[in-house]
Amino acid sequence: MKKLIIPFLSILLTGICFIASGQDNAPGPSYSFGVKISGRGRPMILIPGFKGAGETFDDMVAHYKDQYTCYVITLAGFAGQPPSGAKEGLLKRQADDITRYIIDKNLKRPVLVGFSFGGTLALWIAAMHPKLFGPIVDIDGVPYESAIENPFINKDSLRKVKEATIQRFNSRSAADMAKRDSIYHSPASRKQGFKELYNLESDSARREQILRWDDASDTRSAVLMELEMDTLDLRKAVGNIRSPILVIGSWKGWDILKTRDQAEKAYSAQFTNSRNFAVIFSDEGKHFLMYDDPEWMLRQMDKFLTQK
Repeated sequence: MKKLIIPFLSILLTGICFIASGQDNAPGPSYSFGVKISGRGRPMILIPGFKGAGETFDDMVAHYKDQYTCYVITLAGFAGQPPSGAKEGLLKRQADDITRYIIDKNLKRPVLVGFSFGGTLALWIAAMHPKLFGPIVDIDGVPYESAIENPFINKDSLRKVKEATIQRFNSRSAADMAKRDSIYHSPASRKQGFKELYNLESDSARREQILRWDDASDTRSAVLMELEMDTLDLRKAVGNIRSPILVIGSWKGWDILKTRDQAEKAYSAQFTNSRNFAVIFSDEGKHFLMYDDPEWMLRQMDKFLTQK
């Protein structure tokens, strides 16, 4: 996951799933995330990034729909999907719900694809339930981003800070949150956000789309899940994953990793406990690789999935 460096999104701590044909809305257990199903063949679970909609993967689904049944998730509270209602452990709730869905639907060793925040979440789910999954594609997510930003980070101190932040945030009134939202989503903030999103995505229409997903996201859910993610260190846990992992990274747009070589070393170091992983980097694409370097990204995925 690459942190958004947009002022109003960073303050917030940084497709919309409709109940319609193609949705999994059959009677049965309820799940807090949204899911849209399309295609046929081996199951593939796709988890978008922070505040992202399932629409993130529209082009990927079009590419794979004749080979895979694609289960495209929108996490609770993101991009118009209703919040889960959980008071704490919101991210863990998403991980558990996705796991329960796979078991309930009897999905046999699905391919697991995650982007950014969703890539780290995918690694967490696979580390907790390694027997459930086939190949894993992690698009620009890492086991512990806080350590990439600060290799000497003190996890205990960070956890205390995040827990205190969670308590302060949960004490805010609904009126206070509404006031803060109005400031963050003001025309001036959106203009600045659009400009700074260029570090993550080159296309202006895509940047507008990303901002619309942000507008449609629930602030409380986003803040609490981001705080939970910030303290999630999976560097040892990835050793539990039995499936091969393809990490598809980008280095352009990072403030800290100035060169491709720096990025490759930093990413690879976080997967040293993994049994079977490969890290590859786009030469040209920024963070939203499905938009910025789609043909290259799909070629890498095709090669990986064909071999597995």
